[in-house]
Amino acid sequence: MALRILFKNITLRSGMPLQLNNLVCKRDSSYRSSPIAQDPSCYAKYEVSSSSEEWKFVERLLPSTLIPTPSNRKDLPSGWQPQTATFGEYPYFVHRSRNHMLPVYLKVSMRGTRRITQINNVDGNIWALEAAIKKYLTRVYGDKKIIATKVHEVCGHLCIHGDHVSKVKEWLLKKGL
Repeated sequence: MALRILFKNITLRSGMPLQLNNLVCKRDSSYRSSPIAQDPSCYAKYEVSSSSEEWKFVERLLPSTLIPTPSNRKDLPSGWQPQTATFGEYPYFVHRSRNHMLPVYLKVSMRGTRRITQINNVDGNIWALEAAIKKYLTRVYGDKKIIATKVHEVCGHLCIHGDHVSKVKEWLLKKGL
């Protein structure tokens, strides 16, 4: 009511008077105030079919429940490489994740000031893996950085202080892990 009183005599640039009579206040509905669902036949027409000929078209639309095994080609456009090393080649082995990716992650904490590279799914001699990665990273960075590591032998995790994800992934791919 107050808006109508304030803008009762205002005209627009086009010369037409501003009319506030057509404004409708509408509240957003909540779950309780929404109407009760009716029979599905009221909303859409559908037909129940048990034909196996028609079902094959439906199966194409359904998402796969299993992650398919990737091809063993080495020249994929995404840059993904298959695992070429076997379990006995090295004293350690890094299993791929269930999506066939390298299990190397960056953990950021302390409001972004602490960065830790974490390698999961390590089997075998995790201490040999830690020594090999430490040796590789000291060769890459020289004496500029101190490579601090933490080994969680029971869970099969190896944590490296700092953001070394790209270098560790590069080293694991070079080794075939």
